[in-house]
Amino acid sequence: PQTDGDAFVRQLAATLALLAAGLVGAVAVQVRYGLHPLRRLGRELEAVRSGRAERLTEEAPAEVLPAVQEINALLDHNEAMLARARTQTGNLAHAIRNPLTVIRNEASSLGGEPAAVIAREAANIGEQVERHLARAHAAASAQVLGVRSSVGDVLADVAFSMRRLYEGRRLAIEAEPAADLAFRGDRHDLEEMVGNLADNACKWARSRVRITARRAGGELLVTVEDDGPGIPAEKVAAVRVRGGRIDEAIPGAGLGLAIVGDIAELYRGRLDLGRSPLGGLQATLSLPLAL
Repeated sequence: PQTDGDAFVRQLAATLALLAAGLVGAVAVQVRYGLHPLRRLGRELEAVRSGRAERLTEEAPAEVLPAVQEINALLDHNEAMLARARTQTGNLAHAIRNPLTVIRNEASSLGGEPAAVIAREAANIGEQVERHLARAHAAASAQVLGVRSSVGDVLADVAFSMRRLYEGRRLAIEAEPAADLAFRGDRHDLEEMVGNLADNACKWARSRVRITARRAGGELLVTVEDDGPGIPAEKVAAVRVRGGRIDEAIPGAGLGLAIVGDIAELYRGRLDLGRSPLGGLQATLSLPLAL
């Protein structure tokens, strides 16, 4: 028969079980509430990394606020360092280009074989300067968190510039809208890459140049095509090195592809060359996509 002691034990066990469940539930709620600021911090850091935000929100609990402020200070420092690097790069370019221009002008006025040698070497120096300045700028920008650039704006600006530059040739230069795409990098670097590819395409095109962009998984693909003669497969590697050209009669057609390849690699991307459906060269940039 059931005794009063057995009933008491069962009632006590049930009470303790309910108390334990309540305590576990209270701890779970407290932990979830306590970790909420850290989860929000993680989401905001992801937004900064992907370029959707520039800074973290400083409306945080006192326990997390010092970390948020330190991260924002680091972001501000990186931005200031990038601005300083751009200024120094521009100053260096100005300081070198002016003397090189003087050397070229003086060489052209001298004439003869020595003048030709001076002009050729000055041109080589100029190409080296342009390539390494582009690399230095891209190297600084590629390491900065939160940088995001509109692809559609860059494609439209490049197409507009090429139409003005090659107005006399009456080329049909098309840039498809890409308003929903963003490059996870500096706008100047994207303009440098797409501009060089478009300029090269316009030099070789017979009547048409096409610039497009699309998403492929987590990558941004920017393609520049023309209806020119194209590049034979066996000569693709040659034109990607500094100064490599198929036809010396086309000025400046060698350095641009090398610069584009250099900048793309700094962003862990690549430049692929092939045959376009238009008949000429198809240059495709694979770059990080800002989500």
